[in-house]
Amino acid sequence: MTNDQRSRDDVSRRGVLRGTAAIAGTAATAGTAGAYRDEIDFRLPATQNDGEGRTLSLLGIVGGWVGVAPAELDGKSNPTLRLIEGEEHEIVWTNGDGSNHNFTVADEDGEVIEATDFVDEQGESLSFTITADEEMAEYYCMPHPVQMRGPIELVDAAEVHELRVRVEDENGEPLGAEVFVGDHHSFSDVAARPGQEAEESPPSVARFDMLEDGEYELEVWTYGHERVTDTVAIDGDDQEVTVTLPATEPGDPTETYALRLEEGQWVGVGPDEIADESNPTLEFEAGETYAIEWENAIGRHQPEAENRSMEPLPGHNLVLASGGETNQWNTLVRSDFLDESGETQTVEFVAREEMGVYLDQSQLDAIGEVAVE
Repeated sequence: MTNDQRSRDDVSRRGVLRGTAAIAGTAATAGTAGAYRDEIDFRLPATQNDGEGRTLSLLGIVGGWVGVAPAELDGKSNPTLRLIEGEEHEIVWTNGDGSNHNFTVADEDGEVIEATDFVDEQGESLSFTITADEEMAEYYCMPHPVQMRGPIELVDAAEVHELRVRVEDENGEPLGAEVFVGDHHSFSDVAARPGQEAEESPPSVARFDMLEDGEYELEVWTYGHERVTDTVAIDGDDQEVTVTLPATEPGDPTETYALRLEEGQWVGVGPDEIADESNPTLEFEAGETYAIEWENAIGRHQPEAENRSMEPLPGHNLVLASGGETNQWNTLVRSDFLDESGETQTVEFVAREEMGVYLDQSQLDAIGEVAVE
């Protein structure tokens, strides 16, 4: 097991915004746990299935562990951790209340197999990796072993089937998009992982490790194209499906805004009333077409390798989403990702009453309000 400890200041919130139904960017918890949601930033995986095990995120409070990610754990108290036998998994846990906590993995007799250091600062996180084996039966917090205890379930690797979703446009060209399969989420254009050969990571393919056979809702979407929904069945074999996204064309824009993305903020460029303003409010009229020209001024900003516990998104983008709490955001418009400093993109869209915020999906502190009349 390896440990990677980060203070609250080192841990940036990472959210994944869903097109039609929100995925939690913070723990969507109820009761006691919900009181800690607004105090803590969570790092979430850009993709929840990568063919090399899984990443699981938990919030630790005296009342019990609360699942954060993947979506199957979200908001559940002391959730069952399903680990693929023989594969390496990463577990990221965050201290939710400032009490003294640790994370311990034990066998069915209660004998400790692995244990992390103790953390007593609210918002502080620990990341560690384990290889799942048949001895693992439960996890708990040593200072609070009764309330903070949950089961571990091992899944036979032979029973895990890979679903590959290839996304293309109407001309058959690869297309980067957000892909949802049931509670699982990924991008078809996440950058290749270190050490992978190019032929093992073809462009515009989202991969999912499916732990159970069954029928799943499939949803694929990206800016400038229609949203496509379908169902896909997993029945004992690996599977690949191809999804074609038709293009959409909005009318001519009635007004154009210009923004520059810097570290931790958007800066207004035009028109004059928002020039040089940090995260300026953008005003729209419902039903009218608008354009936003934006520049990536920071390249591909991401943590250093030794501080990185999640796979980074493939650059930065512009998202228009509904308002409310972080875990209530619904993506309404999403641009492509840009990863080079000085790159620009223009996004055209029809304003909707539900629009409440605009943001960079890779750094959620770069966020501004949207006012729609």
